[in-house]
Amino acid sequence: MPGLRGIGTALLVVAGLQAAATPALALDEGIWVVAGSFRNVDNANFQTEAVARATAAVKRCGLQPFNDFSGKFGFAEGYDVVVVGPYRTRPEADRILGRLRPCVPDAYLKRGRYLGE
Repeated sequence: MPGLRGIGTALLVVAGLQAAATPALALDEGIWVVAGSFRNVDNANFQTEAVARATAAVKRCGLQPFNDFSGKFGFAEGYDVVVVGPYRTRPEADRILGRLRPCVPDAYLKRGRYLGE
């Protein structure tokens, strides 16, 4: 059945393209695009609003943000961060940074490893 073989090949190609275009969250390590970094302060409303603003800005550029405490990424302690990624290579991360800059002009790259809970 040559038709089924063609469908199987097409599915493998699509799956491979999707995997290449998806951030390496399974790795938890790589280059993160930092869209916001906010010092942890006693004012919980400030933190919530700052993270919400950065998250909304990232989404306006069509990306999916993720946030947590900076120390969980191996970054300097004492901040909440909004990030996209991680990406395996600098060119991948640079491409996403370029895509994000119209919405978050001060976004930057930082290598780290997400340690989770």
